[in-house]
Amino acid sequence: MGVIATLLPNAAQLERLRVAVRDRHTVVECADWTAISRICDTQPVHLVVMDLYADGPANFDAVRQLRANFPRMSIVAYVAFAPDRARDLFDAGRCGLDGLVLADRDDAPRTMLGLVDQAENRSVAAVVRASLGDAPPLIRDAILIGITRAHEGLTPETLAHILGVSRRLLAQKLAQYRFPPPQRLLTWTRLVAAAHMLEDAGRSADRVATALDFPSGSAFRNTCQRYLHATPSEIRARGGAPWVIGALLRKTRLGGEPDERTRASTRDA
Repeated sequence: MGVIATLLPNAAQLERLRVAVRDRHTVVECADWTAISRICDTQPVHLVVMDLYADGPANFDAVRQLRANFPRMSIVAYVAFAPDRARDLFDAGRCGLDGLVLADRDDAPRTMLGLVDQAENRSVAAVVRASLGDAPPLIRDAILIGITRAHEGLTPETLAHILGVSRRLLAQKLAQYRFPPPQRLLTWTRLVAAAHMLEDAGRSADRVATALDFPSGSAFRNTCQRYLHATPSEIRARGGAPWVIGALLRKTRLGGEPDERTRASTRDA
């Protein structure tokens, strides 16, 4: 479950989006562009769905600013078509939009859900799926759920329940492939989600800590040091989420036997 930020003054359009995603994603309503930026800065938003005309004329400057601040995030415009808007819609792709939905034309639930899935595939989940190609489905799903729902504060019991297995079975399968036990795996997945957010230079470590419900910025930094022996700035510089995923996999059967340098850098993580 990811977070979708919306700027949709039209209640019918907002409801169509909610129906399309159902309980798969958290939909957050925003009143204006300032609220959109604030939510994107403080929550793990992976998709923005907005009306270009929410405050009058098409606001391309706001879209460009959003794209500049959060380049990893997907942005989709959801607008009603009118003849006098044709030129605006032609220009929309130049300002950083990833998709365009025309009201009453291509906003059926299946189409809308497809757009959301495309946005999710552009996010860190796609990197994880590629990295976990040989992992058993249970382990793969546990990691993906841990990342996409990192902001929810999942417990090992909740994770096992979502997967439809007992906590004991989950722990056994993780141990079989030398993955950390459920509680520590959830910390790793939070760090992957945090590293993905850090890839956007506009997000500070304190903002990421708040978005992912760490007790404080200091607690987040301490966790980074304990598990990765790196500061948030170093995590960003080393590649963000792919680097953290690699660090996790090097400790498992999927990553092969680590060399001495890797053992030293990940000891006690």
